[in-house]
Amino acid sequence: MNSRTEVDLQIDPTGALLVKWTGSANDRRPAAILNPVFEELLGSGRYLRFDFSELEHISSSTMVLVLRFFKQLKALGVGFELRYDESAAWQRMTFAPATALAAAPQVSLAA
Repeated sequence: MNSRTEVDLQIDPTGALLVKWTGSANDRRPAAILNPVFEELLGSGRYLRFDFSELEHISSSTMVLVLRFFKQLKALGVGFELRYDESAAWQRMTFAPATALAAAPQVSLAA
């Protein structure tokens, strides 16, 4: 299992910023790693699409940061959606509640 979180930023064909998470998000100090990424995302001025479907694991401390960021996006009126693998029980239990914060309906993947 990959012990590091990889967050890849790409512009998708619609002009939105795709934020693709892979690996295992279990860093000991997730704020040190994620806060600069979150600042970059806020500064992009683009609609955001978060894709967690290839993430192997996310720690509770990392998920708290992600949820706070989603709440911040919502408060600022920044549009975003998220994708996860609904066939993976842990992803469904982790990310399904977060879809209520997203501006667009959640897009989930079947295996």
